[in-house]
Amino acid sequence: MDLCRTQARLVPYAQASRNCALPGFNVGTWTGKHLVRTHMGRPRDYSREGQGDWAAPTERIEDTGCPGSWYRTPFVQSILRYYRRRDRHGNRIDNPFLSRCDDELVIEAINALEGFEDAASAEAEMFALKQKD
Repeated sequence: MDLCRTQARLVPYAQASRNCALPGFNVGTWTGKHLVRTHMGRPRDYSREGQGDWAAPTERIEDTGCPGSWYRTPFVQSILRYYRRRDRHGNRIDNPFLSRCDDELVIEAINALEGFEDAASAEAEMFALKQKD
């Protein structure tokens, strides 16, 4: 669900209330009145170990804006064509676009994406194992 759209159109006051950081939106209008706290893969904050949400910290929306603006960009969409899917055993399937690519930014972006995905998968598997005990 997109909280900042009505009938497929962005609503500026809704964007401002949720600290929208989409390209072209004036961040000077942010009000932060309706921020939604969520964990979207931010690394553990060991400087606060044992306190609050240190193990799965929420995003710093006050400072960096809505996380939705980070993945709803043309750059991210352009990188996804290089993404390597997984087979049913968890192995990565070769993607000819990535195999032929020599752009370091693309390769690093895919490595980061796959790394975050692997970490999330391992975390979910660990949680499932704990639930069985």
